[in-house]
Amino acid sequence: MAFLKLQNVDKYYGKLHAIKGVNLEIENGEFIVFVGPSGCGKSTLLRMIAGLEVINGGELILDGKDITTTPSAQRDLAMVFQSYALYPHMTVEDNMSFALRLAKVDPAEIQEKVEKAAEKLDLTAYLKRTPKMLSGGQRQRVAIGRAIVRSPKVFLFDEPLSNLDAALRGQTRVEIAELHRELGATTVYVTHDQVEAMTLADRVVVLRDGIIEQVGTPLDLYDHPKNRFVSQFIGMPQMNLLPADFLPAVAEGSAEVGIRPEHMKAVGAEGAALSGVVELVESLGNETLIHMKIAGKHQIIVRQYVRTELKIGDTVGVEFDASRVHRFDSEGLAL
Repeated sequence: MAFLKLQNVDKYYGKLHAIKGVNLEIENGEFIVFVGPSGCGKSTLLRMIAGLEVINGGELILDGKDITTTPSAQRDLAMVFQSYALYPHMTVEDNMSFALRLAKVDPAEIQEKVEKAAEKLDLTAYLKRTPKMLSGGQRQRVAIGRAIVRSPKVFLFDEPLSNLDAALRGQTRVEIAELHRELGATTVYVTHDQVEAMTLADRVVVLRDGIIEQVGTPLDLYDHPKNRFVSQFIGMPQMNLLPADFLPAVAEGSAEVGIRPEHMKAVGAEGAALSGVVELVESLGNETLIHMKIAGKHQIIVRQYVRTELKIGDTVGVEFDASRVHRFDSEGLAL
C-alpha cells in the first residue's frame, strides 16, 4: 500500500475547477517533485496535502489513515514555505523549537532535537541569533530545521529556493538532497525549476491545468515524454518542434516531430537533412547554443559542446540522430 495516496482529489474556487480528480501514490521514503507552469495547481495540491486548503472531493490517505478532513496540526506533516515564515523576534533556537514547545514536549528532548538538527544544517553557531542577522540561505535552513525537529511522516517543500540567488540555490539543493538521504523521510517538493526537479526527484509529477500529465523518473520523462507538453517542459533548452513533412523519412504518420537541441549537430549546408539561417549564437564557455530559423519561420536551437565560428546570418546545415526523433500526432500525443 502507498504511504501517501491521493484518490480522485478535487479543488474548486467557486466555479473554477482548480484540481481535477488527481490520483497519485507516493511510497514511504520517496522524494516526489511537482513541476509545471504557473497556475497549474502544484502549490494548491501541496497545500491540500498540508491541510491548508479544503479538499472538495476525493480522499487523502496517509499511512493507511484517511486524513481528508483532519486539521492541519494533526496530520503529522511539516511544511517549509517559500517565504521562510520565521518569527522575527525569536532566535534561531526558539524558531526551531516553537512547535515542540507548543506541544509541551519535554525541554531536554527539545534541546536534543534542536541541537541535532542545527548540527545537520550547520546552524550551531547561529542558534542565539535572530533571523535578521542571517543570510537568505541560513534563514531557509532554519525553516528546514524547524520541520526536521518535528520528525514528521512527510516533509512538504513549497518552492523553498526561489528567493535565493543562483549560486545559493545550487548549494542549498545539494544540502536538501543530502538531508533527504540521511533522514530517509518521505518528501513532496514543489518547484517551477526543472533543474531542481531533475536533480532531486525519485519521481517527477508534471502538472498542467489541474491535472497530472505524466509521472515518472526524471530520465523517463526526458527520454519518453507522453505528449508534446511534457516534451517541451522537461529539458532546457526545450525540445525543438517541426512539422512532420520536414522529416518525411522518420515521421510517417506524425503531425509533428521533436528533436532535443543536444541531439542535433551544425554542419555544412550542402546535403544536410535540414538547413537554416543563424539568428543568435550563445557562447557559454562549456557549451554553445546556436539559434536558427528553418524555412524562414520555424525556430530551433542546436546545442553543441565545442565552440563555433558561426555568425548571425550564416546559412548552416543540421544533422541529427533519427533514433532520437520524437513523433507526435495531431492531438500532441507521443506516437
